[in-house]
Amino acid sequence: MLNEVWLLVSLVILFIGLVASQGLLLVLGALSLIVSLVAKYWDRFAFQKVTHFRTLSNTRAFVGDSVEYMITLSNEKVLPLIWLDIQDAFPEGLELPGGNLRGSGAEVTRQHCITTSLLPYQKVTWKYQIKCTARGYHRIGPVRLRSGDIFGFSSAEIHYPKVEHLLVYPRIVDLGELILPEQHPLGESKSWKPVAQDTTRFLRQRDYNPIDPMKHIDWKASARRQRLQTKVFEPVVSLNVLIALNAATSEFAWQGSNRRFFERAVTAAASVANDAALSGYSFGLVSNAVASYSGKWLSVPMGASSTQLSLVLESLAMAGPYVVTPLTEVLRGERASLPAGTTVVVVTSILTQAMATEIAYIKQSGYQVRVLYTGDQAPSVELPGVPVVRLGRVLDPQVEDEPAMA
Repeated sequence: MLNEVWLLVSLVILFIGLVASQGLLLVLGALSLIVSLVAKYWDRFAFQKVTHFRTLSNTRAFVGDSVEYMITLSNEKVLPLIWLDIQDAFPEGLELPGGNLRGSGAEVTRQHCITTSLLPYQKVTWKYQIKCTARGYHRIGPVRLRSGDIFGFSSAEIHYPKVEHLLVYPRIVDLGELILPEQHPLGESKSWKPVAQDTTRFLRQRDYNPIDPMKHIDWKASARRQRLQTKVFEPVVSLNVLIALNAATSEFAWQGSNRRFFERAVTAAASVANDAALSGYSFGLVSNAVASYSGKWLSVPMGASSTQLSLVLESLAMAGPYVVTPLTEVLRGERASLPAGTTVVVVTSILTQAMATEIAYIKQSGYQVRVLYTGDQAPSVELPGVPVVRLGRVLDPQVEDEPAMA
């Protein structure tokens, strides 16, 4: 509107100068007309041949990792941009040291803001190190560019809808043999299917156990370590572990969700998956948690491929603290497809009577069950014959307490 008014005033001044034969008015009117025309058509040409790019050195990382992040802006035309504001949506859970982040609290998303200028045919690049502070499927963008003419009469803006994605895996902690004992995952199984070892396929060494065959003792390694070492070979039959993650942190939905307890449970599930992968087990994941940007709950079929751990970690990275069904319903649906000898690892911050009944049924069906409890207080429900590992605060960042058996 201001441009139209200024254009009208310029024409009036120019007309008066012509009628009155006043050279000064003619010059003033001509200059005003030029300024108004420049301002009028600035928004049409300002962002022509202007490009904006983002580059991430990695699209996957773990909590605590740093990822190189570059922003490139180029102006491939004669018309300069005297001033330019860049506002790029930047998610929570990622920090940008050295960057100008605005908007928090009531704001839905933060904005990474840059103010600059672009000369004709100039390219500018900004380099940052993104600090991954929280797991999740993070989206950077879309971006809005805003500029104006040199006279300040008009401004123009453009939106680029492209976004970059950064998947941050959950933390992994060393749970040790408390979680995955050497000879069988999470305890002895009552499965009818024996676990044999292929003595032609050496896997690793470990401390000698009295039940180990004497022929498997590695005497050279024992001499080096000053204690008996036995050879461990790859199993002929896969050892199966099903990780069952409970997204509920309270017994009733109206009680809400405890985000700290939920993050503990995700960390524990990721750590078990990592230990299972290192031990060569076949493992999978089920949960009543909903994946971000999806209406489906988490489910990764049992497998032992080289990509299995990545699939489980990706699912856990996208897990949200939203419950679509009780974990007991998920476990009931998995019963029929569980291979013989499977160990079921239930990761939860609450124990209800319904869960205790389902866990007892799974155990009576011949499967080994272990519960990883991630709440603060001791569980109020008893689980006779089922080991309960109280992890609690050991899963919180920067806490190094030892886990305790209940």
